[in-house]
Amino acid sequence: MDELNKKTVELESELFALVNSITKLDNKYQKGTINDNFFKKALKNAMENLLKINFFLKENNINLSDLLKKMNFTEEYHEAIDIINHYASFNFSSEDFKNKKRTFLELPGITSEITSSFITLMDALNLEGFKGIDLIFKLFEELIRNLNEFPGLEDILMKAEKIHHFALKNSKYLNEDNALRERIGENLYQVFKEFQKKLNLKSNKKIN
Repeated sequence: MDELNKKTVELESELFALVNSITKLDNKYQKGTINDNFFKKALKNAMENLLKINFFLKENNINLSDLLKKMNFTEEYHEAIDIINHYASFNFSSEDFKNKKRTFLELPGITSEITSSFITLMDALNLEGFKGIDLIFKLFEELIRNLNEFPGLEDILMKAEKIHHFALKNSKYLNEDNALRERIGENLYQVFKEFQKKLNLKSNKKIN
């Protein structure tokens, strides 16, 4: 068995356990046998682990629907997703869940958008002779908007906003001051690495 198949088999077992744990959590919460705070933390942890599985499948071109059919587990999986979406959309007041427009199933997609936003902005800052300051700030706004759509990234969002504010404050120097642009780009790269580490992701593009 090659490494990918071995990892996939392991993920099938983890997926089975996670889905069942989400269902059991919801049952216990509905019966009042666990408190609100414990339920939120446990469900958030399960959601993050489920996301990691989704990301792995996406990065390795493994179709989730096919995998679920193979496991005969489609209905149970979607019941768990319904539970997550229900509490993420309506019942939680936690900062990790409120005011988020994306549903759980959309998060792998928004992750790709965040990665693309980081890379495009850093490329624009590092492009020698580039004078498109307006575009740079539009890219900043796009990055911040995408980060704001993803639950649990408040610390990353705050750091990106701080860099954005610094760039705005020094906007009149950005066209000519290459060292300033490099500094902003390096600060963004550090935040990007934190984003990758937080979600256990690897960029498909190498950044020098």
